[in-house]
Amino acid sequence: MYTREILEQPGKFVKNGIPVFGTFKGHPDRLDIRGVKNPYSFHFPKFLSNLRIKSRLSLYFSVGDYIGHVNFLDAKIFGFAEVVFWNAKTLKKFVYHSVMGPRKRFVPHDMNVAATGCYMNTRYIRISWDRKSGRISLNFKLKGDSVRPSVSASLNGRFSDNLATELTSILPSPTMRRCTGKYNAGFSLKGSITVTYKKQAPQTMAETEGLGFLDINRTYMKVHNQGEFITGIGSCNDKPVLFRIESTSQEAANPDRYNGNMLFYDGKVTVLPPVVITHPFGIKKDWVIQDTENMIDLSFTPSSDNINRVSIFLLKAVYNTIFGKLEGTLATCDGEKISFKGFNGISQKYNIRL
Repeated sequence: MYTREILEQPGKFVKNGIPVFGTFKGHPDRLDIRGVKNPYSFHFPKFLSNLRIKSRLSLYFSVGDYIGHVNFLDAKIFGFAEVVFWNAKTLKKFVYHSVMGPRKRFVPHDMNVAATGCYMNTRYIRISWDRKSGRISLNFKLKGDSVRPSVSASLNGRFSDNLATELTSILPSPTMRRCTGKYNAGFSLKGSITVTYKKQAPQTMAETEGLGFLDINRTYMKVHNQGEFITGIGSCNDKPVLFRIESTSQEAANPDRYNGNMLFYDGKVTVLPPVVITHPFGIKKDWVIQDTENMIDLSFTPSSDNINRVSIFLLKAVYNTIFGKLEGTLATCDGEKISFKGFNGISQKYNIRL
């Protein structure tokens, strides 16, 4: 069965200008990949190379009937915040986004105590964590318009939960000259969401237990980047299941040794092999996700799609965020087969030009 060695945290991920590659237990004190020596063909000064590092922070949540994610993109000269979620039963879609002006950092390096947010009057979005208290929080309050309702949420999770799981990866991007830093965490969430339609009374979901999945990514970007990934979040056999499977143009040249695919099942980590993701009839039809190690055999059936186009300065990006259902099997490191049918998932396909 496929496996990758899970190592102890190395302290720093760049030593003497060279990335420290590997898959590491738990969380670092800082997720920082600055300082790589000559990451590109042209020998830019380090501060210019550091500007090519783009960061993304996403928190996925599944609470009650609602499933979705909050996403922050840090492009140095501006930031982009987005909240996309669905009512999984009715497929009602809620989409809110905003562009933020220059700020020192939209996605924090500190993995012990930090916060990031959008603090506009009509778009308040905040994600924060504190290791000392073991807490992670998501809060948003978003004003609606003639089409969209106003929504607010307060969701809280705990890193000290028995089911909380963490994993860090430093991967070639795609060559050994450059690197990607990834951090993932799964945990229980508890809270409520309120939806208020114009001229109607607020509809508040009772405080409910759910699941959260945190994904933080920092990458020395190429000029053109594309990829797709699938996040599964829910329960199977009364046990929490969270996984991330991806295939991108930043993928390491040796993906069997270095990749970020992983499964958190009942509080235990399973590293997964590289995959091939196909959708022969288009991204709005069935996706097929398979590996060569007989650990991953899944199909993803889209239910609702959201497309977002960003064009600011030199950055042009197209993101498809799709809610749908997963069916098939995943194998754990213990050889247990987890079977899915009607399992909630969110897929994303992106194309970025810097």
